[in-house]
Amino acid sequence: MRLVIFTGHPDLRGTAWWSVIADTPGLEAVLICRQLPPGGGGAGRFLKNVRKHGPLWIPYRLAYAALSLLGRFRTVAPLPQPPARALPVEEFEIAKLASPEAVAHVTGWHPDLGLSIGAPILKPALFTIPRMGTLNVHEGAVPEFRGAPPGFWELWFGAADIGATVHWIDAGLDTGGIVAEARAPIYPADDVADVQARVEELALGLLSHALRRVTTGDTTATPQRKGGRTNRSPLLSQRLALGNRLFWRGIARRLRNPLYPFKAVFVGLWLALLGPLRDLWRTIRGAHPIRVFTFHRITRLCRDGMTVSPEVFSRQIEYITRHHDVVGLDRAMELLRGKERLRRPAAAITFDDGYRSVTEVARPIMDAAGVTGTCFVSTGLVATDRRFAHDETSLVRDWMAVMDWTEIEALRADGWSMGGHTANHPRLSTLSGEPLRHEIAAPLAELRSHGGESRPAMAYPFGGPADITPEGVASAREGGYSALFSDFGGENFPGDDLFALRRIEVGGDHETLMWKAAVRGLDLGGLGRRLRGGGAS
Repeated sequence: MRLVIFTGHPDLRGTAWWSVIADTPGLEAVLICRQLPPGGGGAGRFLKNVRKHGPLWIPYRLAYAALSLLGRFRTVAPLPQPPARALPVEEFEIAKLASPEAVAHVTGWHPDLGLSIGAPILKPALFTIPRMGTLNVHEGAVPEFRGAPPGFWELWFGAADIGATVHWIDAGLDTGGIVAEARAPIYPADDVADVQARVEELALGLLSHALRRVTTGDTTATPQRKGGRTNRSPLLSQRLALGNRLFWRGIARRLRNPLYPFKAVFVGLWLALLGPLRDLWRTIRGAHPIRVFTFHRITRLCRDGMTVSPEVFSRQIEYITRHHDVVGLDRAMELLRGKERLRRPAAAITFDDGYRSVTEVARPIMDAAGVTGTCFVSTGLVATDRRFAHDETSLVRDWMAVMDWTEIEALRADGWSMGGHTANHPRLSTLSGEPLRHEIAAPLAELRSHGGESRPAMAYPFGGPADITPEGVASAREGGYSALFSDFGGENFPGDDLFALRRIEVGGDHETLMWKAAVRGLDLGGLGRRLRGGGAS
């Protein structure tokens, strides 16, 4: 299969799109046909934009130029991409994809399939050259949101979700038959960048699915429904109006919690003064804790208490490593069993459930940081099409897959450790007797067989004080586990009961100040429990 890609992207091979393309079975060679950005334009283009957008265009361009200049002094490391399979690739660059030169070059290359990713509108003379036709990756639902840009018009019109579509290109704009489509939710706290990042990840998964179908000869498509809307690039006044609306919506959301300003001030004071003073005292005494941090899935598709985006996760790992000696769970357990005086806090990084995003997204980020983690997996879902009960009704349910044993073994070979998270992820406090013992004991044989863990640790599902009973703790202790972890905050110190260990949840939709405070050991949840008279159980 010979694939031609039409694009305007300056570095397609350095993106996640390329990883999806290169991993498609059956590809023999790829031609990247790239349209160069327009050069010059000068006063004519400037005046054209002033006529289109109004006088606001002038201060907007000045501000944009100033921010671009400042951005040159700010280095943001790109997220690491998984290694892509080597393919014969030819790159062809031209000022206009519609030119006779481009048509002649693509025709002479004899492609079987075309693919448009971020390309300008293609002419029939070009998209009809590939023998099978040309696919387009559209970051929007059709027919409701044809055109561009992704995310903006969905927020403008107050849509509840955003779609992604892979469709065949025809003479219309985003009107061809649908090969694959999916939707993801839009959340109240989202801005345009959030929605655009979410739909891009959704589109990446769809493209992988569509390419694997089409390259095996399945070119079937579903005709689009009648009606819909075709959008164009918004005016500057519309962009400013939407930004203003989202800004005030965010302010109103925070003001609904009257304690938020006081909480933010307290957390800021803690990070700047109180926390460092406490840490200095702990350093003098050699009495720093062992903190165990919890994550679940690393994806942009959700925005909830179990999900963190790759960008935020990368910042969190950097922040954790800056303030801790990050160790594997085995080493953390040694510290907890011993009497070593810690002059610097230690940290272990854990993931619950065993989502595939751990190996696909988290692992490259942690590899780049030089640290490893631990996965607590629900073994009854591993290598199956099942989904967790908390994902069953999600719009993005299909993308919430659990790892298989091959992926788990690869993590283990890379220095990660595995632990139990029950067989089927029940709330253990609802079970007793044989059902309880089965859920706790069942993962042990699988982890020993596939993970090489002779005596793994266990983290119980949901992780709250009321989510396990004394019978459950006893079953874990007697069943062959080395330790038992909760997930409701708090620090651990040498000599603590290994079957009452605490973890700190930072892998959710938390504001930056709040997750930084949690990483530095400020247990706001525990403080709230004490204020309510519930103790710190």
